[in-house]
Amino acid sequence: MSTFTTGGKVVDGSASSDWPSAVYDSEVYPLGTRRIQSADEVNGANSTHYGDREWIFVYNDDSSAFAEGDVLFLDSDYAPYHAIPSTTTLHVHRVLGVAGGAIAAGEYGWIVAKGVCEVGAVSSVAQGDRLVSAASANATTLTRDADATVDNLGCVFGMALEANGGSTGDKITAVISMPVW
Repeated sequence: MSTFTTGGKVVDGSASSDWPSAVYDSEVYPLGTRRIQSADEVNGANSTHYGDREWIFVYNDDSSAFAEGDVLFLDSDYAPYHAIPSTTTLHVHRVLGVAGGAIAAGEYGWIVAKGVCEVGAVSSVAQGDRLVSAASANATTLTRDADATVDNLGCVFGMALEANGGSTGDKITAVISMPVW
């Protein structure tokens, strides 16, 4: 059974295993509530994923729905836990997490903040690459020679566990950890 934190207290999660895909019309949990999905639940949902996964409750403040794998930013008005798709590269302090499933515009739901998950990526991402935000809700590679300055190393939010062998926007398996949120 999963647990989550609200108001500083750890609370038992529902017995239902479909809570990560639940979407709400209203703020049924305080924005920013964190929930840990146990490793057995993570692996049960996708056998290529492992370890615990941490989720955050957010509001979709965009005019479009989020899809699984979308890299999500804090909205430009900086309202806490109001998410929009990532629009630029190297903005780690705005990255909230990655959509674990669909969340309609104007709805509330759970996004992945830490653990193994599917991430939309540009076509050039290779296995083992350090991931940073990119345009169109994707992740891209932090290239060592071109981008890896001292400041930009702090923008890395994950590592690709597989290469994107297809097109930009295709999902890859990655391990992520939001350094700020």
